[in-house]
Amino acid sequence: IQNQAPKKIIEKTLLEQFGDRNLSFDERCHNIMKVAQAKLEMIKPEEVNLEEYEEWHADYKKFRETTMYLITGLENFQRESYIDSLLFLLCAYQNNKELLSKGPYRGHDGELISHYRRECLLKLNEQAAELFESGEDGDVNNGLIIMNEFIVPFLPLLLVDDMEEKDILAVEDMRNRWCSYLGQEMEANLQEKLTDFLPKLLDCSTEIKGFHEPPKLPSYSAHELCERFARIMLSLSRTPADGR
Repeated sequence: IQNQAPKKIIEKTLLEQFGDRNLSFDERCHNIMKVAQAKLEMIKPEEVNLEEYEEWHADYKKFRETTMYLITGLENFQRESYIDSLLFLLCAYQNNKELLSKGPYRGHDGELISHYRRECLLKLNEQAAELFESGEDGDVNNGLIIMNEFIVPFLPLLLVDDMEEKDILAVEDMRNRWCSYLGQEMEANLQEKLTDFLPKLLDCSTEIKGFHEPPKLPSYSAHELCERFARIMLSLSRTPADGR
């Protein structure tokens, strides 16, 4: 209704919900189900544009998937599982962008998703830098793996679209953190790894990595989706926004 779907599509969709045969097991809903089914049969095929009807359902399915990506990404962020969080938030951002291109109320708050996507990248960059600073071979390699697999490929996503100032500053902060090591004394093997890695970080604006496959979503009900969404939003409202 908020997105101004045609009345006949809204009517057909609501009747399908109330006419669901699963309601026959609940005596309180049995009569409502029968009335809804009868009214559905009265709708003539020419009264509803089937292609448009299916398009609205496809958009709603994408909205539900986007919501699940967003919820899972935010839950992982709060658990400080930043790699998992980033992957889900990247999918949420892309899906949401496609939804909002069709109308301002088709998706979620784009600024919210942008904020946590940016924060994920900053948190991962910090983790990788701390591992590199340890000087231990295993930690250094793990830090560079984080940078090469999760920071460098996805930094360009902050430098496209409207190029928000906060995103640009975040990219500059991440690059400056690593460039600052150039003036420091370090072992030759660390210096070599740093000089091999830095060009990738500084030149990453030319290529955007896409997903071969989005993260898999578990099965979920609309009721569960609403509960988890309300819970994570309430939790975020109690957390400092860090300048968002």
